[in-house]
Amino acid sequence: MKRFIKKRRKILSFFALVGFFSLVLLFFSGSVYGQNVSFSQAATNFIVADEEAEPGDIIVKKDGELVRSEKRYDPDILGVVATDPIITVGTETEETLPIVTSGVTTMRVTGGHEGIRTGDYITSSEIPGVGQRAPTPGYVVGRALENFDGEEGTIRVLVNPHEALFDVEREWDEITLWEALGRIFTAIERDVPEVIRYILAFFVAVGSFIFAFRSFATALREGMKGISRNPLAKGSIKFAMVLNLLGILILTLAGLGLSVFIILL
Repeated sequence: MKRFIKKRRKILSFFALVGFFSLVLLFFSGSVYGQNVSFSQAATNFIVADEEAEPGDIIVKKDGELVRSEKRYDPDILGVVATDPIITVGTETEETLPIVTSGVTTMRVTGGHEGIRTGDYITSSEIPGVGQRAPTPGYVVGRALENFDGEEGTIRVLVNPHEALFDVEREWDEITLWEALGRIFTAIERDVPEVIRYILAFFVAVGSFIFAFRSFATALREGMKGISRNPLAKGSIKFAMVLNLLGILILTLAGLGLSVFIILL
């Protein structure tokens, strides 16, 4: 009995420890996504050729050197100059700056006319080193972790340089015909197997329906002719027509089932 109680205590202690660490992880995650983080997670020292670069600036690789960004949707974004990283990797010299390539840090931004909202994609702008909201898909620095409505300032950003592909929220009356056709062709090109599958399923379903309709019409016409020619065989002709109708129905259901299978494949 005592051994059982000791074993039970060990099990309870283990689960209590696991629960404690789970709460710690949840608290940390909540701090990150709840926007209570005000530090850079980690940074790496890089030699930066741009002497005017300062904390919060977006850094890009241009002609083999690291400088501040100067154009929108720059595909060569490396990261953001860190403000107060908790970890810095690499040798620090007079020519190096700590750059956050992935993680949370403070970044210089411009709000423009529409401002920035939490979750917005942030890309580079024409102002050296300054980011802005990315209203259309393209290469971005990361995502905003807080709102900003000023002309120019700093916000916390989750740095993750990549090409962001997202749907732009616009009303149908704002989309031109060419833009709509372009979206359709882009979607078809991106999901060719899916489109082919639906087209094939459509033709199978329509083909089975047309075949069933024509077969039923032919069987009905031939049956009526047979009854008019041979009234004594009326019962057997009707029985044959029923069997023919059942066969057509089975083939139709099989075609429809095949089309559903093609879609779900």
